[in-house]
Amino acid sequence: MKFAILTDIHLGLEGHYKWVLRKNNKDVKIFLDDFIEEMNNKINPEFVIVLGDVIEDENEAKDKKNVEYIVDVFKKLKCPVHYVAGNHDLKKISEGDLIKLFHQKSLYYSFDSNDLHHIVLFSKDMEDKTIWISEEQKIRLQKDLNETSKNCVIFVHHSLADQDLTGNPRFEWKPERCLIANREDIRYILAESKKVIAVFNSHLHWDRQNIHDNIPYFTIQSLVENEDDKWIASEAHAIINIHDNKIGVEIRDNYPKKFLHTT
Repeated sequence: MKFAILTDIHLGLEGHYKWVLRKNNKDVKIFLDDFIEEMNNKINPEFVIVLGDVIEDENEAKDKKNVEYIVDVFKKLKCPVHYVAGNHDLKKISEGDLIKLFHQKSLYYSFDSNDLHHIVLFSKDMEDKTIWISEEQKIRLQKDLNETSKNCVIFVHHSLADQDLTGNPRFEWKPERCLIANREDIRYILAESKKVIAVFNSHLHWDRQNIHDNIPYFTIQSLVENEDDKWIASEAHAIINIHDNKIGVEIRDNYPKKFLHTT
C-alpha cells in the first residue's frame, strides 16, 4: 500500500528563530497547492495524513480561520485525509474546537486502510513543559491493538523514539519539549503487541529513522523549515510504500532522502 505524509505546515505569520528565517510561511499556500496537484495527478495515495502543527499560532480567531483554510484546501484531494493534533494547533484553540475543525470525533482514533490498521495518538503538552500520552489513551491503545488482527502503523506528533538531538537548533538542550515523557511505556505496549510495523512522528523539523525492538520510528521533515539550508523552505513531504515485509520512506523535498526497513 501507499500513503503520503505532510506535516508542520505552520500556516501563519512568517517567523524567525535566532535571527535565521525558520518557518518560512509566505509561500506555504503555494506549497500546499503543489502538494495536492502531485498527489492527485502523480502519486494517487490511499490516504494523506497530516502529522500536526498545521498552523503557527497567533490568536484564537486567526488560528481557527487558518485551520479552516487548511481543511478546505485538503478537500481538493482525491483521497481521504487524516489529521494529528500538534502543539501549535492547540496553543489558542481548545481540544474540543480542534476536533470540530478537523471534522473528527476525537484526537485519538484509528482506521483501517487496505490490509493495515492505523492508530493516531494525541501527545499533549503539559503545564510543566513536558509531553505525555494519557493513561486513558494507553488503555485505548492496548485495547485497539488487542482487537485488530491486522499489522499496525502508529502516528503521533511528538517523538516516541530516543533520538540523538545533537545539532537540532530547537531541541538539542530541551529533550522534554520534543520526546514524549512516557515513551518507554508506549513503546513497550507497541512491542508486546507483535503487530506494530512502523511509527511516524514529526515536530523536530528533520528526517530521522530510529529502531526500537525492531520497530522503525520515522521522524518526518517540516513542509517549511529546513535544517539543510536555513534560508529556504524544505517543501518536504513523505511517500510511504509498505509491501510484504518492506517499509520504504521517501522524503521528497529540496534535499531528498530515503529510508528502508525490512521487518
